[in-house]
Amino acid sequence: MKTRQLTVMALYLALIIISGLFAIPTPMGIPIVLQNMVCALGGALLGKKHGTMVVLVFILCILIGLPVLPGGRSGAAVFAGATGSFFIGYVLSPFLIGLALEKVKSRTYVTYFIIFWLFGALFINLTGIPSLSYHSGGTTAALKTILAFMPGDTIKAFAVAWVAQRLLATGKFKSLAES
Repeated sequence: MKTRQLTVMALYLALIIISGLFAIPTPMGIPIVLQNMVCALGGALLGKKHGTMVVLVFILCILIGLPVLPGGRSGAAVFAGATGSFFIGYVLSPFLIGLALEKVKSRTYVTYFIIFWLFGALFINLTGIPSLSYHSGGTTAALKTILAFMPGDTIKAFAVAWVAQRLLATGKFKSLAES
C-alpha cells in the first residue's frame, strides 16, 4: 500500500471520528449522527476496498475502547446494545456503494442519491433492526423507530450524494480506487 493511500485513509478515519461529535440525542437511545453517512461516503471517495478497510479500522477503534462514538461511547458492550447491529451496515455500506458506483455508467446527482439512499440510509437502517428489536420490545417497535429516522437519513443521503458527485465530477479529486 502506498503512502498516499495510507495517508488518505487515516485522514478519512479522522473524518469519521470527528463526524461523531455532531450527534443529536433522542429519547429512543439512538442518536442522530453523521457517522453513518460519512462511512457510506467512504465507498464513493475511497472505493469499495479502501472505504471498507477504513470503516473496519473504525470498528476496531470502538472495540478496543477508544471513545470514537457520540458521547464518548466505546468498547465491546456497544456491539451488544441497541445500536449493535447497525455497525454491520457501517462496514458493508462502503463496499456496496463502491461496487454500485463501479457498475453504473451514469454519474448524475440522481444516480448518486439513489445509491446512497439504498446502500447508505436504507441498508444501514435495515441492518440495525435485529439489535434494535431485541432491545426495544420487538420488530414492530424497531421498524417504527427506523421509520422515524428515515426522513433525516434521506436528507443526509441528498447531502452526501451532492458532495460525492461534486468532488468526483471535477476530476481534481481522485478516488483511491482509481490510484
